[in-house]
Order: sequence, then structure tokens, then C-alpha cells
Amino acid sequence: MDIRTASRVAGAASLIAGSLAIAIPIEITDEDAPIAAQLQDYAHHSALAMLSNLVLLPVLLIVPGVIYAARLARRGAPRLALVGGGLSALGWIAGAMSIGAGQIALYQGSQLADQAGAAALIARMNGDPVYGTLVGAFVLGHAIGMIVLGVGLWRSRAVAPWVAALFVAYPVGHVVGHAISPVVDTISGIFLLVSAVAVAATILRTPNEQWDLPAGKAAAEPVPA
Repeated sequence: MDIRTASRVAGAASLIAGSLAIAIPIEITDEDAPIAAQLQDYAHHSALAMLSNLVLLPVLLIVPGVIYAARLARRGAPRLALVGGGLSALGWIAGAMSIGAGQIALYQGSQLADQAGAAALIARMNGDPVYGTLVGAFVLGHAIGMIVLGVGLWRSRAVAPWVAALFVAYPVGHVVGHAISPVVDTISGIFLLVSAVAVAATILRTPNEQWDLPAGKAAAEPVPA
């Protein structure tokens, strides 16, 4: 198999698997609740909490996934692809580190007899400036990056407009959902999954010769809706 074909297959699979893991609605506790209450929720739903932690592993695949999406948009919108892909990748890396650490800390803390000590430790972790920086990098990086990348996919005409629109709708719905309702957040995850599958299909259909064209040399052909 041509290594370029294998590369595109790997990128498409990463994009689908990563977005699918993100779209799985697993809610264990209220993130705004006191840490002691969150530990109790994790203790009462330990099996679900373990599943949530395991899902973090395929979420990591969204990092190469957005890089391949940026690679698709690069021909027609090289600057947007560079900024959007770079910010998205950095944001998701920071998110995997911060969200993963937080979830694992809550799960392991919920298994301890000294709940007060566990709550105190997690509170100190949440107040750590490095942890806070990672959380901030995730929030800003993946939200702004995914929007810019979605605009890049639209401007490059690499995918149909509705695909780019759903791609942009994910970070907007994700941020709004956290502020208003988890239902909105769940719907935004579905938007991401649908758009990611469409982007992955375009990556798979792209001939190796077109995939290798220099950035900005020629815009991608518009994809029929």
C-alpha cells in the first residue's frame, strides 16, 4: 500500500474515533459542585467513572484528527489551516492533560477512606497555576482553534458548507452548553461527530496526487452537498 494512502486512512480513522469518544455523553457529577459532593458522586458511580476515564484514551486521537483536517484545508486556506489546526491540536493536548488528571484524581480520591484529605488534595490541585494554565489553554485553544479550522474548511471548499458549519457549531455549542444545559453540549458533540465523519470521508476520497499538492497552489474542488 502506498504510504500516502495509509497515512490518509490513519488520519480519517483518528478523526472519527476521537470525535466519537468526545460525543459519548457520560455525566457523573456536576463540575460546579463542591469537591466533596463530586467525590461522593464518583463513589456512587465508580463503574461509570472508570468507563469515563477509559474513554479519555480514544479522545487523544482527536489531536492527529484535527491535524489531518487542517491538512485537508491547507490547499485552499493555508493560513486558516495553520492557525486553526495548531490551536486545536494544542488545545486538545492541554485538555487531555487537565481533564484526564482531574477525572483520575476524582476517581482515585473517591476510593479512599479519607475523603476530607482527598478533597483537600484535589482542591490544591485545582488551584495549582500550572493546572489552571492547562485548563485555560484547553478552553481557549480548542474553542477558537476549532472555529478557525471550520472556517478554513469552508474557505478552502474542501468540504460541503454544511459540514464546515457543523464543525464550527461544535465549539460554540460546547461553550454555550456548559453555561446553559448539558443537552446543548451533547447535541454539539453529535455535530462534531457528523462533521468529522464527513471530513474523514473526504480525506479518504482525496487522490494521493491531490493530497500532495503544495499549500495554496490551487483551491480544492467544491464537494456537492
